Amino acid sequence: MTTKVVPVSMFEHSSLDVAGQLPGSATALWAQSLTDLVCGMRRDGREGCVQDHEGGALDSARLDAAYTELAAAGVEAGHVVLVEAASTLTSIAAILALWQKGCVVCPIDPDCAPGVRALIAHEADARAMVDTDGKVSLLGEPRTRPVIRLLRPKRITGVDLALMVFTSGTSGNPKGVVLTHHSVMSALRAIATYLGITEQDRILAIPPLFFDYGLYQLLLSLFTGCTLVVANDNRSVNKLALVIESMQPTVLPMVPALTSGIGRMLQIRKKMVPSVRLITNTGGHLPEVSIELLQSVFPNTSVIPMYGLTECKRALYCDRSRFPDAPGSVGVAMAGLEARVVVETEGGGYRETKADEVGELWVRGSSVMQEYRGADSGAGARLLPGRYRSDNWLATGDLFRIDARGLHYFKGRSKSLIKQGGYCLIPRDIEELAEELASVETAVVIGRTEDSGDERAVLYVQIRGESDLARRNVVRDELRSVIPRTLMPREIVFVTRWPATTNGKIDRRALERGLEGNDQ
Repeated sequence: MTTKVVPVSMFEHSSLDVAGQLPGSATALWAQSLTDLVCGMRRDGREGCVQDHEGGALDSARLDAAYTELAAAGVEAGHVVLVEAASTLTSIAAILALWQKGCVVCPIDPDCAPGVRALIAHEADARAMVDTDGKVSLLGEPRTRPVIRLLRPKRITGVDLALMVFTSGTSGNPKGVVLTHHSVMSALRAIATYLGITEQDRILAIPPLFFDYGLYQLLLSLFTGCTLVVANDNRSVNKLALVIESMQPTVLPMVPALTSGIGRMLQIRKKMVPSVRLITNTGGHLPEVSIELLQSVFPNTSVIPMYGLTECKRALYCDRSRFPDAPGSVGVAMAGLEARVVVETEGGGYRETKADEVGELWVRGSSVMQEYRGADSGAGARLLPGRYRSDNWLATGDLFRIDARGLHYFKGRSKSLIKQGGYCLIPRDIEELAEELASVETAVVIGRTEDSGDERAVLYVQIRGESDLARRNVVRDELRSVIPRTLMPREIVFVTRWPATTNGKIDRRALERGLEGNDQ
């Protein structure tokens, strides 16, 4: 690729001005920040690698316009900026312009409630917001000030903040995960390596951009130089199946709530997509039957089950070519991260678990977040101080076991344990027993609290094939035959389609509220 001649001012916040002759292929290895990556993409003229499924492509004019809009509004390097992150080229241009300028990107759901948006803006100490049309509005002066008042442009380094991703905003108490450029770059290097992403790949970005799984598809494109095709906010499995057919991607990032629907739609249409070489999964457990379904319609694909959380982006991945006999496993820790499963000792300390003993997953490494911003309900992950600043452990709040080979198996969230009839139930144990049945495609167990204060387990089941009353009665009997009496949920609910969050995950809160139209 021929290197373009560009003004040094384009690189005022990166280090590319002192490495102007660096070959484009080496930019990702050399880059210390997302600002460096964006400037490298612009220097090499690779904007067109970001496309949408309707034939549009990103270009310099759109990026220049977004950058100019920020400058005119008075947005400066280091400012936190909220972005209504729709899956469009306009939103992508705003995000890339913000990183080029050295700002901190805080992606939000364009449809989030005004009250939640206001809370996020306050907790993030946001200077401005960019709407879905790319328009910038100021939100007030930041409460925090830099240590030094600079006279020349700020250069962005690995220790500067790159991202604030807020989670659990539906509760009214959003909690922000704060990530530096170094954290994001560390995760990118590891993920791109174990997935083997190259310039020849074509990623179809199905997860939305305000979900970090979707945002990282854009980052992987920046890092590797591959093509990114955005699905333009399509959440219908019918439309997504058509987009996959027409765009012929090589890499598909999927979430469990969409997986079976897309696979079935392609089966019904009797379509196979041989171009797909790799399917990744996060956001929930992907049953073996779903993997088989995917491989039937994507005959040349490898499926990589993964586990991650926003607080460190990704933690575990399973290369099934290395571990073909490990169904249900999410594998081993990615490069740059250490993972341990621990339990608390009687003396108040912690120890690592023995093989097949269930405990909480702890991770530490360069991709772990700096801190939380905003309200903390006490649920979920927490940071535990180590011997020095970068030695912190992230206690994930998720239960795992490790087998004798060191492979990890997700067992559920520690807050999701159900005490029913004097027994402590781990939801994932019950789900695994149900999913071993040939008639069951996916199972989800949740706990409900009775008026008396007692808990009961509810088993939601999606079955394969027909789901008439006679078939459901047969499956109910099969479930009772394989699930021990002490673990048997008090209620079985059959679902035809999983409710999904805006991120594409199975909406467990919707299940807790009950699903109309599903027979019990």
